[in-house]
Amino acid sequence: MNIPSTGHVSRVIWHLRRLVLVLCVPLILTSCYLPEAFNIDLSMERNGDYRLSYQGMLVQPTITQGLLEQSLDPAGEKEKVDKVLADLRRDSGVKQLTYSGRGAFNIVYERRGNIIREKSFVFVRRQSRILEMFFHKDRNTVEIRGGFVPDQYQDRLSALGYQMTGKIEFRTTAGIRSHNAAEFKEVGGQNRLRWEIKSITDPVPNVIVG
Repeated sequence: MNIPSTGHVSRVIWHLRRLVLVLCVPLILTSCYLPEAFNIDLSMERNGDYRLSYQGMLVQPTITQGLLEQSLDPAGEKEKVDKVLADLRRDSGVKQLTYSGRGAFNIVYERRGNIIREKSFVFVRRQSRILEMFFHKDRNTVEIRGGFVPDQYQDRLSALGYQMTGKIEFRTTAGIRSHNAAEFKEVGGQNRLRWEIKSITDPVPNVIVG
């Protein structure tokens, strides 16, 4: 998996110049992250054991905003970057994390767990839901869904030029009750689903396992 280049980061970040306040007003600004140029790989066994991998970019828009408005000097930028690095590194799932400039962070994240015991899991933060899972005990199912951007902002963000891009692959030996994946196939007793996110208006990934 190739981590996005600095040149790509620059192109993405500067397209955000008018959408920062639109997206993050309803959120806690210091913990708002936007996904970009990412790969998510998720596998789950019948007993609830799962393994999640996220590789790509997270954008912290308040840093981007400060740099665009020239209200953030190098010392201020470093202070905010250090806070983001410390915030993300609180999660032991962060395996690699570097700052690429202009509010963008390259990250490799890996997590193993059991969703039946945990009941729920959210990546990356509850204020920035990129992927979330829930175990519904009453139905004995697991729901997995994306939560990239609040629906009410999609049209405005698309008009402003923000393009979310990424790929999601999900594999499980459990049954699939419903899904909206673009690709679905069964290989050797394993169900495999795949989504490719090309824009913010693409359907939010959703699958129910059980």
